[in-house]
Amino acid sequence: MTLLRRRMNGPDNNLDQKNLVMAIALSVLVLMVWQSMMPPPVKTMPNQPVAEEKKTQPTAPATKPQSTAPASPSDAPAAQIEQALIEHKAIAQLSAGAIQQIELSNLDGQISRWTLLEEQYGVRSADPEQKPSPFAFARRRGADDELTSHFLPPTMSLKFDGRDIVGDFKVVKTEGDGIAALEWTDTQRQLKVIKRYTLDQSSYTVQVEVELINLANRERTYEMNASFGALQNNKEAEPSMFMPPLNLFNSLCMRNEDFERLPVSDIAEHINDGEPQLNRFGDGVRWAGMDNRYFMTALLIENAEIKSCAASLGEKGVSTPPGFSRLFTRIELQPGALAAAGQAGSSVVRKFKFYGGPKTLSELNVQDPPLGEAIDFGFFSVICVPMLWLMRLSFEYIPNWGIAIIILTIFVKLLTLPLTIKQYKSMAAMKKIQPLMKALQAKYSEDKVRMQQEMMKLYKEHQVNPLAGCLPMVMMMPIYFALYRTIYSAVELYQANFGGWLTDLSQQDPYYITPVLLGLLMIIQFRLNPSAGDQTQTKILMWVMPIMFTAMMLFLPSGLVLYILVNTVLGIAQQWYSYRKQDAIVPQKARAKR
Repeated sequence: MTLLRRRMNGPDNNLDQKNLVMAIALSVLVLMVWQSMMPPPVKTMPNQPVAEEKKTQPTAPATKPQSTAPASPSDAPAAQIEQALIEHKAIAQLSAGAIQQIELSNLDGQISRWTLLEEQYGVRSADPEQKPSPFAFARRRGADDELTSHFLPPTMSLKFDGRDIVGDFKVVKTEGDGIAALEWTDTQRQLKVIKRYTLDQSSYTVQVEVELINLANRERTYEMNASFGALQNNKEAEPSMFMPPLNLFNSLCMRNEDFERLPVSDIAEHINDGEPQLNRFGDGVRWAGMDNRYFMTALLIENAEIKSCAASLGEKGVSTPPGFSRLFTRIELQPGALAAAGQAGSSVVRKFKFYGGPKTLSELNVQDPPLGEAIDFGFFSVICVPMLWLMRLSFEYIPNWGIAIIILTIFVKLLTLPLTIKQYKSMAAMKKIQPLMKALQAKYSEDKVRMQQEMMKLYKEHQVNPLAGCLPMVMMMPIYFALYRTIYSAVELYQANFGGWLTDLSQQDPYYITPVLLGLLMIIQFRLNPSAGDQTQTKILMWVMPIMFTAMMLFLPSGLVLYILVNTVLGIAQQWYSYRKQDAIVPQKARAKR
């Protein structure tokens, strides 16, 4: 038993036990971070009207924008019948060079299709399991002609005197490729509506002006509302293994300084409990929209006030395919009044701006108000933003996002170099006094208190801190997690080609080459660590941990694996150099004493 106690309590084993505890703690921390990013399975609304969508109508949501204003029971059927009587047709197409293109419909003068034209954001795979949905407001079918998740067109609805109106618009003016004016006159209701669309030629925005003109000889009231939606495939919203879903849509609302992001599962949970809407915000709403990990839509108001913002599922009278959910962000504007025709105030112009595109930090922050909160950096935004800036700076000189990740990894390694050197020095010092620690262990094996006292004297005499090897690692963890989050959230890596078999850094390695290589390098790194203790613990560190991390890396984006791989290579090189230098210093000191 004495021998057993010596083996279990020896100084070498204490060092190995600390390493093992640290490794397990870091693994648990990684899993906790992963779980915090993984949403629960999507819950669908009960008793939703469902209908199988016809495969011969691939642009159905683009051709039938839904009214977003809450309608009374008497109004809703009339509005739906009126909308059904208007045959959809594309009446205008606006484009902004090679950036974006929108299509306008006669049906209520709405945007029926909005597509990004840049090659990086195009469709490269029909497999919805492996690719995020492209940014296109139109039905898209993937493998086996299966409908996939996608954004729905933004809609704007009008009410006059409390009644919904749906118009058949015509083009009255166009200027170049990016400006169009649509008009609709309703002689029965005595009103005219003019919509002017201006497509920004250098960004992902569309300026919209809605002019309401009262033709009646009496005062009229009006209400204006907007809606952003997404058709969510519930399978695509579920996480798989260690990878959170790419196609999970969220309802967004920015109220004063409070930002709310609600996925389908959260909204469905409340609606299943009997709540028609979730988190309805009142005064102070600055902007609202819809997003997934890499893309977003948003409404920015220029000369009107938002009355409320709410997230909801479903649409009355609109069928939803089985296995899907319709997610909406509804924005209600402050109502107004129009004076009688011919009088001052008989018309009003409301100005809006739609954003629809990638969640690029530089692009989002130049909007008014800024939309940068939509990028989910978690708790590490203060560190993530400069890291993303450095990646973009590297890309300007070397246009390869894989190289940008490598440069960022090297920079972070250099930044944490003093802490790493301190850690390695502490580990080397502990290795140096291990024979003395063994002697104390043998001498005071029956007196634990005296043994600990002598150990502390030994540490003090040789100026060794047993915790010094752990503290630098703990201090570096926020930096490493911020680097992880930066790469995880960066739309710049979406379909970014590094070279060779890594054609999309936002997706996992298709051949698992980098994860397996990482596992082998981790084994090498563990073998470099000083260890003369319990062989069972050594084997756990050397084999179980690399296998576990390799399994995790199989399902992470290849951009993240590339960062960890480069960081491991740098760590091995630095570790080897530090130990070699330390071994060279010890003989020199011995000769000096002679």
